[in-house]
Amino acid sequence: MSIYKKNGNWWIDFYLDGRRKRERIGQSKSLAQEVLYKRKAEIAEGKYFPERVHQSINFREMSEHYMELHGQYRAVSWRYMLGRLVEIFGDKKLSDISVPELQRYYHRKSQETSVATANRNMTLIISMFNRAKAWGYFHGDNPAAQVKRGRETNRRIRYLEEEEIKRLLSVCNPRLFPVLACAIMTGMRKGEMLNLTWENINLDQRIIYILKSKSGKPREIPIATQLQEVLLNLGPRPTGNVFELPDICLRRFFAQALKDAGIVAFRFHDLRHTFASHFIMRTKNLPALQQLLGHASPQMTQRYAHLAEGHITQQMRLFAASMPVQQPPEQAETVEPVRPAITLQNPAN
Repeated sequence: MSIYKKNGNWWIDFYLDGRRKRERIGQSKSLAQEVLYKRKAEIAEGKYFPERVHQSINFREMSEHYMELHGQYRAVSWRYMLGRLVEIFGDKKLSDISVPELQRYYHRKSQETSVATANRNMTLIISMFNRAKAWGYFHGDNPAAQVKRGRETNRRIRYLEEEEIKRLLSVCNPRLFPVLACAIMTGMRKGEMLNLTWENINLDQRIIYILKSKSGKPREIPIATQLQEVLLNLGPRPTGNVFELPDICLRRFFAQALKDAGIVAFRFHDLRHTFASHFIMRTKNLPALQQLLGHASPQMTQRYAHLAEGHITQQMRLFAASMPVQQPPEQAETVEPVRPAITLQNPAN
């Protein structure tokens, strides 16, 4: 049994019942070694049945195996991402998930969030298919590894100015308005809002409880007066989702609202940036913003620091205007006139 590399891919080479078998693994040498050890053990134990490898399990089942056997090596944010991926690919067999389908998902994700977030999601899918292949749940090339991904850049934070917020809210579909108001007034992620239930809202104490977040830590978000009015107009109920708006309808309504408001180059996730930007420009409180957004580290919130710095000048002007420190008026000085120099000469003889 051995591994070898051919045309940029690693292959495993082994014998079964005197017949030579070759299996292409991919571009990872360590994965090829892992699969080879797996095949060797399966053959020794009489558990290798190549005809069953093609009977692929579905994405949901693979996610459960992945978290059980590999999840301890991954960050909490990966478990959050995996949960969202299950909502999309849940009952599809791994063998039925194609490259074009994953490419369409990647494009949509990069448009809704960012290239960086889409890349993290695709990295997770690649890892899942690699593990599925190593554990005998999938046979063939990893479709996620063939998805063309974009280059990550540190682009400027896009947020709405006050006038843009007014335009967007004035033209949006009435069913979309409460979602937009919540996003702008809390900075919650789209998934957190669509999964928000009335059990996790206390209107008397004006608190929203986020029990399941990307960072894995629960957090509390105070409800501002404007948002409380919006929530009361929805007719609070003991149970059920707060925003009864399917994601597909949300995307369609949001795209139309942007068009009607004349707002370009703006994604739904940028509403989170809109909240964060206006919060920091008004409060200058980065630790509070980190807590409200549920960021795992201060570095993630630091991207908004320059907005606070930009308004320090304005705050300094307000401070200086009330301070009794002024340069005293200059005193007029008495200046002696300058007399022209006189040259003494002897009179002509």
